[in-house]
Amino acid sequence: MTEQPDLSKLGPVRVLVYSLLPLILLLGVLEGGARLLEWVRPPLPTDYGMGFDDDSRVFMPAGVLRPVMTTRPQKEISFRSQSFPTPKPANTYRIFFLGESNVNYINWNLQDLAQRLGAADPQKRHFEIINMGGLAYGSHRLLKVAQEIAHYEPDLLLVYIGHNEFEELEQQELAAPQRAAVQRQVYRSAFMRLLRDTAANARITYMRLRMFHAKLPPEVNYLATFGRDFSSAEIDQRMASYRRNMGDILSLFRDRQVPVVMGVMATNLWKPDLLDKYRDSKEEIARRYAAGDYAGGVALARKMLAGTTRHQASDTENSIIRDLAKEYGAKLVDIEAAVTKAEPHGVTGETLFSDRCHVTEDGKVILVREYEKEIRRLTGLPDLTP
Repeated sequence: MTEQPDLSKLGPVRVLVYSLLPLILLLGVLEGGARLLEWVRPPLPTDYGMGFDDDSRVFMPAGVLRPVMTTRPQKEISFRSQSFPTPKPANTYRIFFLGESNVNYINWNLQDLAQRLGAADPQKRHFEIINMGGLAYGSHRLLKVAQEIAHYEPDLLLVYIGHNEFEELEQQELAAPQRAAVQRQVYRSAFMRLLRDTAANARITYMRLRMFHAKLPPEVNYLATFGRDFSSAEIDQRMASYRRNMGDILSLFRDRQVPVVMGVMATNLWKPDLLDKYRDSKEEIARRYAAGDYAGGVALARKMLAGTTRHQASDTENSIIRDLAKEYGAKLVDIEAAVTKAEPHGVTGETLFSDRCHVTEDGKVILVREYEKEIRRLTGLPDLTP
């Protein structure tokens, strides 16, 4: 028989090593197996802090040999993958478009716009439009994005922000930004990443089931504010935060003498996204439209949105936008008025919205056209032909 070592004759350090050796070997096997698994199934992309922590940045240097800033891989969850040279080349007019998913979704429209601007410019400037539309981002995180892009030599800032203010509260609770630094260290382990992804997939599946059984409309983001109703005090507090965040963005760029163009938000008043407890009001809005009382339907929709939790902008956000444009000398483009004018009965959302806040392809054309008019005025380009 093999003689077993007498642990009593070993020092305390060796005793500890012998005792922990099976656990260390097991963890090594688990870590190695998880790393092999990642060759077949890469880990989920993860943005620790989800943009709420102060260290969060959208762009990173592409490398020593390439003087280019490029989107961080973990930020491609929320932002477009794109790059731009630094320092800015001569004769380049650089525009950043700061916003939410509506901005993110007009990426090819912006590329086309940049080409049109360059072709119309007698000075032969190169127009560069960088899409800073963050999916599910609200003014809190977009302020941090604005503080970053202010260092990238912008010539003009376009802003279209206002639909995600309440959704962002839920995002912040989910992100737990105070734990971001710890998470970055813990998830260097492939085994911990495997546990994280397994739990995340289970949670997503559970939320999808909740959405299915609750029979929520398809436009509701089940990963956002799931049926949560904020109090009047919480609504007022969030709107105060929105005013402060937007004001800080405008102040930052005014101090840098960079002009800003703000958009008045177009929002779906035809089928406003109201919580189930306000079903009677939602049905009354629909009845008014069906009866041809478009003014009455719009009035009730505006009233309900302004006084409740929402996944879309209301008159409150638009009033703040107008006030801040005057206060900080920003240019204003009225996207709401332009979309309203294009709707058959003057009700935003009747034909030009795909859901509560996202415009259709035709709506995107209108949105970009309104900003283009102001860009041409600011840059001295010929006006758009009718």
